[in-house]
Amino acid sequence: MFQPSPGRRRQQEGRVSNCSPAVSQGEQLRVPNASRPTVVAYQKIGGETMANPAEIINLEKAIIDANVEIAKSRFKKRLSILWLSLGNSLILTSVILGNILIDFSKPGVGQDVLNFFGPVLLIISAVASSVTWYKFRQHHLNDIAALRKLESEKSILVESGERAISAAFMAYRKDVPTLIEGYRRSADRYRRRHNRFQLTVIVGSILTSVTTTAATENPSWSWIAVGISATVSISAGIISYFKFREKSMNLQQTADSIDQENQAFTLGIRRYKGLNPNRASAEFAEVVEMLREEQRKKDLQLEQPPEATQNAKGSGK
Repeated sequence: MFQPSPGRRRQQEGRVSNCSPAVSQGEQLRVPNASRPTVVAYQKIGGETMANPAEIINLEKAIIDANVEIAKSRFKKRLSILWLSLGNSLILTSVILGNILIDFSKPGVGQDVLNFFGPVLLIISAVASSVTWYKFRQHHLNDIAALRKLESEKSILVESGERAISAAFMAYRKDVPTLIEGYRRSADRYRRRHNRFQLTVIVGSILTSVTTTAATENPSWSWIAVGISATVSISAGIISYFKFREKSMNLQQTADSIDQENQAFTLGIRRYKGLNPNRASAEFAEVVEMLREEQRKKDLQLEQPPEATQNAKGSGK
């Protein structure tokens, strides 16, 4: 009887697991395209099959551990490179300088000993350092490969829970990190502007006092004091009018809130716990759009003059 090859069987199992209908909690599916057979628990939530969030959390922990191992192997590899290049160069340099600087005119065999054991030590060190470098290099490459496998498994798990989600939401979800990054860049830009003008006010105020005192002795300093004082007043007015600090805080808070929602949706926790993919995606989109609308309202409030803001508060009362 014909028996399919192991690779063929794994491909068939992968297709079956992808196409299988709802899987009750406690059942297991085999993740396809993994470098090793990875059995992952799935759970049935609201008629939809999703990856267990605990499995994603475990993979996140494994990815963190893999990054730590990569850092260790990278450090060891760099030490071996230093030994291979600098250590062997020091041995060779020591032998050469020994022959030049040491006085071997007196009777003895000192120079013969140096010229014999020096090259022997250099050969042993070169061979040992080369072997060590190759060994640590292989460990480093293996650690990188292990990290990529874990990231691939995590991607497969996340995608398995998103199979029933519409293509429109998938496109929307991919734009969320860009939205977060845009808010954070804007927050950083406003923060830098605020700090720049605020520093001008602080330093200018100090220089104004100094130049005013110096003007009592030398009248020419009075014009410098006037110029610095005008710069301080202009900077303070810009800070008060454009409200860079408030804009930066609002943008940073919105970015952090959307990022928290994105993480909660990915892990299936908080408000998304127990929801099927379609309902969770709709909930996620509603929350993100609500946060964006709140950000737009905050921007409009900051653009209004103080009189309009006070009138709005009075009418609200």
